[in-house]
Amino acid sequence: MRRNINLIKRDLEFAADVMRRLPPIKMQQVRSSWPRLVYTADELEAQKPLPVYFHPTAQEIDKMYKILDWYKCLDAFETKLVWKRSCHVPWKIMQLKLRQHRSTLYAKYMQSLIKIQLYLDMSQSFAVD
Repeated sequence: MRRNINLIKRDLEFAADVMRRLPPIKMQQVRSSWPRLVYTADELEAQKPLPVYFHPTAQEIDKMYKILDWYKCLDAFETKLVWKRSCHVPWKIMQLKLRQHRSTLYAKYMQSLIKIQLYLDMSQSFAVD
């Protein structure tokens, strides 16, 4: 079964979303022997609330890893281009960062998606059921 380019785009965006929802990596904190501060209600209200993360499920993470394997067939520039597009980075910003015209970037982006499509077709044709 040949995968549609739009389905590939949707799956790449899904993988970027799952990656974004993973918990942040924090350094191990140092413990202090000082007593904890007790804040008043006004001080607590003025503090910035902690972000709430809706962590991805194990199935979503597994699917993300399978989708990230698709990047094997791309070179470094194509990987960067496809990943930035999956994260909804505007073309204008990508033009400035990658120093190429928008139409050139779009053409390379579509070529990269076709490469992924061919990679998926090839890997599916060699899969043993």
